[in-house]
Amino acid sequence: MKKYQLTIVFLGLIFMQGYGQGRGEDLLPEIEIGFKTITTGNYFSNKGIPSLNIPVLNEGERTISDFSDSYFMIGARQKLYKGWRGQMVLGFSFPDANTGLGQVFYNQIMARVENKKNIITIGRTTTQTTLGSFTTFRDDDVMQFNYILNPFSRGINTEDNQYANVLEYTHIFKDRLYVTLHGENYQSFSNPNDYSLNGIGGSIVYRVPESQVWQREIIKEIGVSSVNFDIENPNSPGSNTYLSNLASYVALNIHPDPVHFVDFKLMNITNFGIDGISDITSYDDYTRSKSQSFFGMVRYLNRKLERPNYQISLGGGYKSLPEINGGANQYVLISNMFYRIGNNFDLLVQYRYHENRGELIPLLGKSQHRFQVGLSFSFNKIFNNQFDDRNSILNLEHGYIK
Repeated sequence: MKKYQLTIVFLGLIFMQGYGQGRGEDLLPEIEIGFKTITTGNYFSNKGIPSLNIPVLNEGERTISDFSDSYFMIGARQKLYKGWRGQMVLGFSFPDANTGLGQVFYNQIMARVENKKNIITIGRTTTQTTLGSFTTFRDDDVMQFNYILNPFSRGINTEDNQYANVLEYTHIFKDRLYVTLHGENYQSFSNPNDYSLNGIGGSIVYRVPESQVWQREIIKEIGVSSVNFDIENPNSPGSNTYLSNLASYVALNIHPDPVHFVDFKLMNITNFGIDGISDITSYDDYTRSKSQSFFGMVRYLNRKLERPNYQISLGGGYKSLPEINGGANQYVLISNMFYRIGNNFDLLVQYRYHENRGELIPLLGKSQHRFQVGLSFSFNKIFNNQFDDRNSILNLEHGYIK
């Protein structure tokens, strides 16, 4: 009920905008509404019978209509004392079917305070389990390669890896270097009522400001992130240990031309794992065994009259689990095209091939061909504009053309 009350309050503030003009408009917060609708027709051709109960992995061919990962968000930002400002965001998305999350998932319920050099975030929002965004249809299209996987998850939904209840502090040095310390509560299905912190870590990221978009250096973004999960130690019942992961990411401007733009992004994730895991018999073994993964993608973006016209991307990833008896590895190839047919309205085409080998086959199946065609529309509107777009609500979710 409180979530619906917050929505009503936000909408009420929007309609009060006209009343506030001339009566101290600066006292009213800035209001932003944003949403993205993505609908695709998906064709799957799968080989192998996985033990993990995810319908899209079932052996055979099938075609489905998919609107998952469409989202709606509303946020408010307010001037605070001594150069600070506050932000509050409420958002929900539509998860995949049969994931146990229901028809609607509240992915953003958070508050943030910040000034020029400091950002403090509290609430449910995106986590530090990935450093960069790749130009795929949905953020989870290559999740096994570009996300640090949540060891508390059962593997039947992707939101477990993307969102958590977070406590996060970031300090910005000279407008480009972001140093972050964070703690999270990831939902544990073995103990769903435990809301204590079970993840901690930090990251250092160098990022060229978007305001210098056409004065691009070769390095657009580079960073490292450490995420550590506090889990039960299988080698010592009754005690806990940390499952540590290290991620590194780089985004390079290969050809920073305003019309014919080319960039390349690369992600590497090292999971230091738990000693003693030598067989894959469950999803826990998959996320907690030692592994090394890489994913890279090259993108060509064509602009016309200073607006995106079309975009073509090609990517590939590889993951190995070196300590598994009999071997275990997987790889993915993905290619897509986005063609803008109207203001913020895109025609989408994507092909993806994913193959598992060794002991991963009984858990995840042998291989999958996936072909998708769809449409996407994104929109945002700001009322009573007062601030820059450093923490626009659209930056909280996946975007494929920037």
